[in-house]
Amino acid sequence: YADMDIGAQHGAGWESGMDNAARFGFIEPDQLKRYADKTYGGDMARARQDWNVFFFENHQDDGNLIGFSIDQESVELNAFLAKEKRILADMAELLGKPDEASRYREGATQLADYINSCLFDEASGFYYDRQIAQGDLPDANGCVGKLLTARGRGPEGWSPLWAEVADKEKAARVREVMLNAQEFNTKVPLGTAALTNPAYDPDIYWRGRVWLDQFYFGVKGLENYGYRSDAQTLVNKLFSNAEGLAGSGPIRENYNPETGAMQGASNFSWSSAHLYMLYRNFLKTEG
Repeated sequence: YADMDIGAQHGAGWESGMDNAARFGFIEPDQLKRYADKTYGGDMARARQDWNVFFFENHQDDGNLIGFSIDQESVELNAFLAKEKRILADMAELLGKPDEASRYREGATQLADYINSCLFDEASGFYYDRQIAQGDLPDANGCVGKLLTARGRGPEGWSPLWAEVADKEKAARVREVMLNAQEFNTKVPLGTAALTNPAYDPDIYWRGRVWLDQFYFGVKGLENYGYRSDAQTLVNKLFSNAEGLAGSGPIRENYNPETGAMQGASNFSWSSAHLYMLYRNFLKTEG
């Protein structure tokens, strides 16, 4: 398995924008060994099961195979869809189409209920993807499969706050994780994997590095739930500690969460776009 490079596995990451994130089963051999030692007394076979990704075949009505789907439901995809449905409902109301508005708003509510019922882990206070398999039966809450808590925490967990679909109590729990110095509150905060994530590495694209889009989703999510002062503190840390941002350095693709060092491509467009939004939202003064 460690030597296989499965295109569909990478494709699942690319579809979300989080290329090689831990939640899609990516972990280095030495990290998996440490995980096995800590979790299963060194049993590598059992450890690997927690990181296996499987795929469903997608067939046309005539039986022809046309593609594959990953075996998990992603929390941020559903959060984004819920927000989009609310936006479409608002647009429909403005256009004088109340039936369409009602349909979209009902769909958004159903998705929000699912996210809070089935994609939140009470024990750790965070949102996760859910793995599903053919033949799985719903539990008492109507949820199918299992939460992928073993693959650690990433920025997908605060997407329900950005999309404003999280319950207030659950948002408060997520805030605690985000502000924890042993989780996401590093020198440059809100990296793409928590320090506690078994696959965390500050030099790997989506397993530790700080990407400014995910940072923005995080601080905006905190603000959405009344935690603007916390968001402001994190924004100040970013601008103070990410190399070059407070000076004349190039805007980079991502930043090292522990040192603030520039990483990735220079003059990166979506970093620039999110820096502008952060400046406008948290740093610009009137006058």
